[in-house]
Amino acid sequence: MGQVVPFPLQRRAAEIRRQRPPDTVFEAGGWRILEVPTVGQFLALSGYCRRGVEVGRFDPEADSDDHHHGTEVAILTRCGADERLSRCAIGWLNADGPPTAILGAFVVTFGGRHHFWRDAIIEIAVIGSLRLVRLLDGSIAIAGEPEPLPLLDPFAPLPEQRRRGAFERLPGEVKAAVLRWADPRDQFGELLTPAAPN
Repeated sequence: MGQVVPFPLQRRAAEIRRQRPPDTVFEAGGWRILEVPTVGQFLALSGYCRRGVEVGRFDPEADSDDHHHGTEVAILTRCGADERLSRCAIGWLNADGPPTAILGAFVVTFGGRHHFWRDAIIEIAVIGSLRLVRLLDGSIAIAGEPEPLPLLDPFAPLPEQRRRGAFERLPGEVKAAVLRWADPRDQFGELLTPAAPN
């Protein structure tokens, strides 16, 4: 019987891809998004940020021409506090960023584009002590800094995501007032009815 020897070319090609030098994939607002193949991630770097901020993950095994193949990118869940960094990440997504992304609450997606949440406000209301906003995508949120606190999303694909936990924790009369403002004609009553437990 002979010995089975693995063919080394594929592993060697992956190692060569990993050895590519870091490359700037987007630059705006004083921030650069850098692809670092050796560690399999992107970094957001700025003149006032010493160590960089991890933007996300990508597959270093992908072809050199397809940096984002099979990738889920976590877009800066901590970057809501830095508006310039948030806008840089959103600009990257809208320009030539990865097609699949896990978005933080500071990003609103509408019409095939991503928007910074304050750019996506179409209506504001104050109910009790809550300052509420209606966003382009139809969702309702508490307008908090650095990012909004989602309450209702009538168009979420899963019923359990339409009424968020923060909404359920509101007092009953505040919930009723928020629903009256969010849906004055009761057009989405069926969509916003709490999901029945299984």
